[in-house]
Amino acid sequence: MKNGVENNHSKGINSSETARHQIGFDQLLSESFDEALTEVLGPKTSSMFWHHWSKSLGINRENLSNHLPKLLESIQAVFGTGYRTVGELAIRRAYAKANLPLNYSSNRPLLEYAEELKQILAREDK
Repeated sequence: MKNGVENNHSKGINSSETARHQIGFDQLLSESFDEALTEVLGPKTSSMFWHHWSKSLGINRENLSNHLPKLLESIQAVFGTGYRTVGELAIRRAYAKANLPLNYSSNRPLLEYAEELKQILAREDK
């Protein structure tokens, strides 16, 4: 655990899945985080955060899944324990967009939900 953020996958959650699956997962995760940030912060503030993350951390909507641990750490640095609100909302949206049930527990690391979703989508692509 780094800075209080669950970081089981420090290298990110991207792996050598098929290109078709990865594009779908990346887009699903990006849209879900973007929508969650916009809902919680509003469109102008959300846009400001994306700009900051792009310039200072190299994180943008297209490569978010490669840097999800770093993004969550950055959100936590700003919001403290409230970072889980944005993360939970994004995870809930991603599962809903994929038409998958979600048994959410606040005790489970957010990264585990993203990894689980990626694995489920990979199985469905086969």
